[in-house]
Amino acid sequence: MEMPIDNYINIEGINTRYWKVGEHGTPIILIHGAGASTDYWYKNIFVLGQNHQVYALDWVGSGKSDKPEKTYNYDDLTNFVIQFMDKVGVSNANVVGTSAGGAIALKLALACPQKVNKLVLIGSAGLGKAVGLAMRISSIPGIGEVLNKPSIATSKFMIRQCAHNPENFFNDEFVNLVYQNLPLEVLQFQLRVFRTTANFWGMKPEFLNSICEHLTQIQAPTLIMWGKQDRVIPVSYAETAANKIPDAKLHLFNNCGHWPYLEYPDDFNRLVLEFLRG
Repeated sequence: MEMPIDNYINIEGINTRYWKVGEHGTPIILIHGAGASTDYWYKNIFVLGQNHQVYALDWVGSGKSDKPEKTYNYDDLTNFVIQFMDKVGVSNANVVGTSAGGAIALKLALACPQKVNKLVLIGSAGLGKAVGLAMRISSIPGIGEVLNKPSIATSKFMIRQCAHNPENFFNDEFVNLVYQNLPLEVLQFQLRVFRTTANFWGMKPEFLNSICEHLTQIQAPTLIMWGKQDRVIPVSYAETAANKIPDAKLHLFNNCGHWPYLEYPDDFNRLVLEFLRG
């Protein structure tokens, strides 16, 4: 499992880890999902970096970046990514976001359209009310704290939720990668973020409206990618977004869950590069 060199930059007092791969071509910003980190892009970043300058950051509260005790909402996380782009000198980029990172990418495209050349959304949050039962249960005060404990069992549960064929990921190397990205500080931070957007009944209307009511305003050409068997966020939301975003293309992966970029990395990388070239 080859990984790029870790770099660090200070954003609003937050020591922030990021990777940079590639010296030429238009920049790409990779935004991971909740409970993940830059580590999850290890099957993609080197290939994308052959034609682009690729940046992947651990947004605040994730991976090896600082994990403050304050509560962040998605507007805060979006502003964090904007500040990251400014700090590394990227005025505009192609933005790729998965799951929670997709919601951040959508908010970024709406708040600062001049910063987003093209947009890639993968199993994106923020497009509909439904989320997985385990996540909804975690939103209940007290119960979420009990359930969200770092362990190998927790890591394997996450893999079962996200991968269509989890046995493909039940090797020591990948299970350990997931486990290392789920310390208690991350689980607590992500739980606080999640509760700003959702409760037991699903995503809160005010959060959804801040994105869904404005999809027709997205100016960036958009590629929407989804696993047909996604158990975390329903694939029906992919078609909802494709119908509302003015310049959108849709690609669905069969026999695929919430991680197309990990489950079908060769196809994913090819499709993204073709989209960015087109």
